[in-house]
Amino acid sequence: MLLKHVQVLDPVEPEEMEMLQRVFDQACNVRGFRKQTPEAVDLARLIMNLCQHGIRQERQLIAMVL
Repeated sequence: MLLKHVQVLDPVEPEEMEMLQRVFDQACNVRGFRKQTPEAVDLARLIMNLCQHGIRQERQLIAMVL
């Protein structure tokens, strides 16, 4: 019964992970975040969350996180 309430997420392919890294790097650069800071960690979480909810186009992700 619990399984019908659990969202199964699609795996992130290596090419998608590279794209997500580019989005993260660009957003950190524009926002002036150093990696490993709390702000950068929150940004990474946001990017992954958007990806897990179906936003997988690089331009769309960039527009949403900048």
